[in-house]
Amino acid sequence: MAGAGQTMGPMGPAPGPAWVDVLTTWEIAWGVDAVLLVLGALYLTGAVRHGSWPVRRTASFLGALAAAVLTWNSGIAVFGHGAFAVHMVMHLMLIMVVPALWVAGHPLELLRHHLRGGAARRFDAVVGSRVVRGLTFPATVLVVYAAVVVLTHLTGFMEAMASSMALHHTEQALYLVAGLLFFHTAIGVDVLPHRPAYFARFVLMLVAMGVDTLVGVVLMLAPASMFPAYDLEGVHLGGAIMWVGGDGLMMVIMVLLGRLWVSDPSGRVDFGPWLESARRSAYSEQTGDARAGDDDLDDDDEALAAYNRMLARLHRDHG
Repeated sequence: MAGAGQTMGPMGPAPGPAWVDVLTTWEIAWGVDAVLLVLGALYLTGAVRHGSWPVRRTASFLGALAAAVLTWNSGIAVFGHGAFAVHMVMHLMLIMVVPALWVAGHPLELLRHHLRGGAARRFDAVVGSRVVRGLTFPATVLVVYAAVVVLTHLTGFMEAMASSMALHHTEQALYLVAGLLFFHTAIGVDVLPHRPAYFARFVLMLVAMGVDTLVGVVLMLAPASMFPAYDLEGVHLGGAIMWVGGDGLMMVIMVLLGRLWVSDPSGRVDFGPWLESARRSAYSEQTGDARAGDDDLDDDDEALAAYNRMLARLHRDHG
């Protein structure tokens, strides 16, 4: 993974590269590309052997690999170490674009389809384990996402990274892991158990968007003393990219999640365990009908009608 340090001019850090140079400069990252090539070959082999694997999933997975190639071979990698604004583009690619496309490709589901016998049982045991459940719990992925975004940008980490390629590569790995965890929970529909309700997923993404906005605005207003190793104009531009680009990408993903919600029969009425329990309790208290604890209110026409009458009465009483 190539990188270029920040050069110092007579008046301080030199301005970042022209964006045309970012787009036209390429250096092959042989190690990364070899890993991506193997992943692509394995996925395509599994998709062909499946027989009826959706083309859109294959396209999404290949899109993730293409985004990774772009991130680690283009000027994004060459200038992403020393130029703050280019670094922010790399950040968004690794924490949002690559993970979201990867998850939309359902690689775990494809892998599980081809496992048999003991391998299948071990796979199921791992994805159903307390460790995986804890790592993919909504609060966990949100804390990891927020911590990575905030701590790598609003602390002394950026200054330390300016003189350390090891920290630069560590940060890239952190972005990728945080993004994969976050989007597997937020938009994934594959084999991971205990998937949160769609409503909870939207809340999760809105809070994450708030974190991106906060960090972006702070960077846009940052004084020169906050990042002396970087060109201040580049820092402010990086903040704008974080705010506008990060929020824009998150909104696009939320729209796609909304389409998934509408098309998912199991998500027709999806309040999540806690809200659904509260709804049933309110129904029982107001109507005296204990069936709410056992029956689905939305599949029982009589119960649903009674529930709607209860809501109308409460509205009149408190209106």
